[in-house]
Amino acid sequence: MLRETAAEERRVALIPEDVRGLADVRIVVEHDAGRSIGYDDADYAAAGAQLGERAEIFARSDVVVWVKPPAYQLDSVRPGTTLIGFQDPLHRHDVIAALRARGIESVGYETVPHSRPDIDALSAMSRIAGEVAYEQARQLLSTEGPVRALILGCGQAGLSAIAAAAAQGDEPTVVGNHREQESVAIRHGAKAFLPDPDGLLGHLAADPPALIVCAAVHRGSRGPLLLDATALDTLRPGTVIVDLVGKSGGNCIATVPDRTVTLPNGVIVTHRSNYPTLRPVEASRAYSAVTAALLKSRFPSAFSAEQ
Repeated sequence: MLRETAAEERRVALIPEDVRGLADVRIVVEHDAGRSIGYDDADYAAAGAQLGERAEIFARSDVVVWVKPPAYQLDSVRPGTTLIGFQDPLHRHDVIAALRARGIESVGYETVPHSRPDIDALSAMSRIAGEVAYEQARQLLSTEGPVRALILGCGQAGLSAIAAAAAQGDEPTVVGNHREQESVAIRHGAKAFLPDPDGLLGHLAADPPALIVCAAVHRGSRGPLLLDATALDTLRPGTVIVDLVGKSGGNCIATVPDRTVTLPNGVIVTHRSNYPTLRPVEASRAYSAVTAALLKSRFPSAFSAEQ
């Protein structure tokens, strides 16, 4: 397991409790990999892991796990290695292809299907991201008391944002792709459901929300543009838009990655690449459980004693 080097990343790929559950294989952990969430090297050693430097991990490991791709080049990874974690395939397509040409496999959580919840890290992180993003956006509002919120998208992040809005007494309306999502959205606290994104402009004009959460994206694809310049012009000053899919193209035309900007009409648009890292302990536990499950699922022969 590598120590995370991506900017502001505080999650870890495996926590000591899950390392202990992988006792049938040799686990090598990079020094200080767990420090960001309060685990020191002694905690990993007590769980059965060996400690090593980065070069040693790449030299000795058949499988390397991370949360986000390292900030450094992967020139020292040897052929036959499998890299497991978020791979950012939209932006790292050429890097992944070059690694494949060297005989190095990149297994990305972005491609895990919803039908495998035990190894679906993306859904686990999206649930945390939706709640955190809503709370962060809520703090940017200048108004107090319950507000009207609009949630674009009914995936795990969108459903989590709906629940966060309902918990604060707000009134979330949801824009989904089809009616089958309506009952799920309402169970999470939605007050209304719009099955047709084409009617979004009319809804914004008739019932302007104070807060909009952009969470409409299909796994592994670019996010559709739902809030164009015309839509933004219908919003009132002080409206807050948080775009959860800015890294995948964004649902809002004014989104600037990892920045909060105020438009000329007073609308605030905010984006952060990594909301789950604001809850690093909770997110690391969820991510670690998935990583351990994926290792056992993908390499069952290594855990034959447990079968």
